[in-house]
Amino acid sequence: MPGVDVVIPCYNYGHYLDHCVATVTGQRDVAIRILIVDDHSPDDTPTVAKRLAAADPRIQYTRNPRNLGLVGSINRGVMDWASADYTLVLSADDALTPGALARAVAVMERHPEVGMTYGLAVVFGERNDEFAVGDTTIFDYATFSGAQYIEDFCRRKNGVASPTALVRTRVQKDVGGYDAQFPHTCDVEMWMRIATRYDIAAIEAPQAYYRWHGGNMSSAYIDRPLSDLREQLETCEHLQRTAGAHLPSFAGWVADMRTRFAREACWLAGLACENGNAAAMRHCLAFATAIEPAIRTSKPWWGCQARRALAALNRLRGRAGTRLGRRPFTPFVHGSLFGRWPGREAGADRSRPFEPAASR
Repeated sequence: MPGVDVVIPCYNYGHYLDHCVATVTGQRDVAIRILIVDDHSPDDTPTVAKRLAAADPRIQYTRNPRNLGLVGSINRGVMDWASADYTLVLSADDALTPGALARAVAVMERHPEVGMTYGLAVVFGERNDEFAVGDTTIFDYATFSGAQYIEDFCRRKNGVASPTALVRTRVQKDVGGYDAQFPHTCDVEMWMRIATRYDIAAIEAPQAYYRWHGGNMSSAYIDRPLSDLREQLETCEHLQRTAGAHLPSFAGWVADMRTRFAREACWLAGLACENGNAAAMRHCLAFATAIEPAIRTSKPWWGCQARRALAALNRLRGRAGTRLGRRPFTPFVHGSLFGRWPGREAGADRSRPFEPAASR
């Protein structure tokens, strides 16, 4: 059976480890190994991880001598430890769906030009069994060039859920480790770096569970959507200058990204204004004009100004007893499916069903 090495970075997620590891050890048709990388957690992670490792020879446990952060923990696994055919990074609070690794490996075994495969993820909360999905051996998938993947990201943002991304280990060693200068988008930067050299494949099936809660390792950035936009743009600009410098259209894609992000920053400014956060509104508008000066003449800019005036009017009414409403920023909805690939809306670009040999 093809081998899959699963790296599980863990910081203060000891209470999730049992469930996460069980969804990996229960995978069919692949030979798995697991490395739990404890990032010097102060909780009961060492106790839980040592118990799991003692009960199953496929599970190993290591503890960082000091807190290295998410990127440092991942690199200890993918660069220093992984040696199987394929490598998966799975946060300790996420989980795999039944048959996920077998489906991804089957596609990659059929397409040696593919460096990474990903699929859909079910967004869930604290309940592990809330949105259960079954195993399937017949599914649709698509392959596309790395350039298509990068263009799609620049034009529509990220469509990959991190716990679904399976990478060829030799490809991982070829492109190098995760980059610590991008603490939130280190995974996105890695996937696009892979796409500068290899094709990508996507699977039309739930491949993992992505847990959305306030304690995500990257929550400090996700809770601030403006920081998210800024780092995504910086990531693409960095790749345009480095690994993707040979792609002639990359500069145009990044330019389109600036325009789209400036428009989105105007929307966020309006939302901040409605919520009574004048400082956040100013930061959003400053970001929009910094990356796209012409945004001042656009409809999103003037739409934001209209919302600003309306919010001021609502505050005046609030003094007379009318309460100002507040709308939160909610990027994920529990029970929803997250994942996308180029051409999907236009009719599943180069999509085809996968059927195992026994059923053909």
